[in-house]
Amino acid sequence: MKSSIAMIWMMLCLSLPATVISFPAVGDTSLFEGHPDFELGGTSLVSGTNQQFSHSRALIRFDLSALPAGAVVTGVQMSLWVTRRPDPDQHGGPTDSDFSLYRMLVSWGEGTGSNATGSSALAGNATWNERHFGSASWGSPGALIGVDYANSASATKAVGDVGDYVWGSTSGLVDDVKAWQQNPAENFGFILISQSENSLGSGRRFGSKEQPGGSTPPALLIVTYTVVPEPAVAGLATAGMLAVSFMRRR
Repeated sequence: MKSSIAMIWMMLCLSLPATVISFPAVGDTSLFEGHPDFELGGTSLVSGTNQQFSHSRALIRFDLSALPAGAVVTGVQMSLWVTRRPDPDQHGGPTDSDFSLYRMLVSWGEGTGSNATGSSALAGNATWNERHFGSASWGSPGALIGVDYANSASATKAVGDVGDYVWGSTSGLVDDVKAWQQNPAENFGFILISQSENSLGSGRRFGSKEQPGGSTPPALLIVTYTVVPEPAVAGLATAGMLAVSFMRRR
């Protein structure tokens, strides 16, 4: 009897419909080594190394509060547009690069600085030197692996020309979202880092939630999930299936 109930429960869970929901970025900014006390929270995102050998990294955060209670996350992807690459006629042109997403371990502040290099940071803004300008520094300038962000990348994607890129679902991304479900206060988003930071021309500009003109979407976190029924509902369903099975045997 117990084995029959377990089998029916498993069948019930496997038959649950999957739902897909997209979360646009609610916070994004860039850290720019060339202007270490500037913030870029109001412009397009930048990550990688430009043609003057200055490094950048992008920060992206999502609000997952719309995930229903009991949601079992089964897949997570992230979509991000490349809006600009280095000039092909300058300093050797663009360099293709793998870009990795790492889960952030500490909080950071988004400002409103625009223009290509941002503007002088105000209190609380994230800069290359500080995660909250005037009050909290990174483990090292630009953020430190293992201290400010996770030791291992959650997902990696090869990036080249202008266009839309999708970081496909991985166990790391799924684990990140599950962790944020359990502890929303620790949802500090991701840092986007080029794996070719020592190469000129690996830098790319990405669409942000403040993208001029509004034609380019911001980063999107695409979550696939199912909802496990409440125990009482599940019990009724299981009892019904057992009853049907019993009647068929008779």
